[in-house]
Amino acid sequence: MGFFGNGFMGRWRLTARQVDAVTPFKQALFKSYAYFIHLVTLTMDVLPCFLRTLLFRLLLKKLGKGGFIDYGTYIRYPLKMSIGNDVWVNRNCAFYTSGYLKDSEIIIGNHVAIGPETSIFAAAHDYHRLDLPDIGKTVKIGDHVWIGGRCIILPGVEIGEGAVVGGGSVVTKNVAPYTVVAGNPAKFINKRHLHQSS
Repeated sequence: MGFFGNGFMGRWRLTARQVDAVTPFKQALFKSYAYFIHLVTLTMDVLPCFLRTLLFRLLLKKLGKGGFIDYGTYIRYPLKMSIGNDVWVNRNCAFYTSGYLKDSEIIIGNHVAIGPETSIFAAAHDYHRLDLPDIGKTVKIGDHVWIGGRCIILPGVEIGEGAVVGGGSVVTKNVAPYTVVAGNPAKFINKRHLHQSS
């Protein structure tokens, strides 16, 4: 089942960390953080590549060598995101984790390509409650994965090494290594058959 069936929400409904009711102080704190991260994002978008890379190294939990994080990329909580070597993140991607939950990170392996306007969510809200408390689970993307443009990856998903996610897909459950998935929700299309490089 998918995110709204017995998948992510069904697994986490009883074990989610319940965040207290939103107080005026918490609202002010979140709004201040949102403003700060917006300023950081705007600043990053006018800096040359080498300065952006330096700032990403300071802000992210881990940033490997090589690769490129394109302009327009938004990362809600950078300290909860790890990126391996030679990862290419295309324009206008968005990455969301939770500031409240420990098990809400985004971990990207080596030699990964992420298409434009892709969104990866390691956090969500429990819609079984009216106060919508935060819930989340870490998203892991293996080495040599290609994620097409405008994909949505939901909390708790693990995308195996060498997998391909077709553009526009909504990934609600794990993807096996060296498989091709596509659709909403993403389903198995074929195995990924590799050819020798010339």
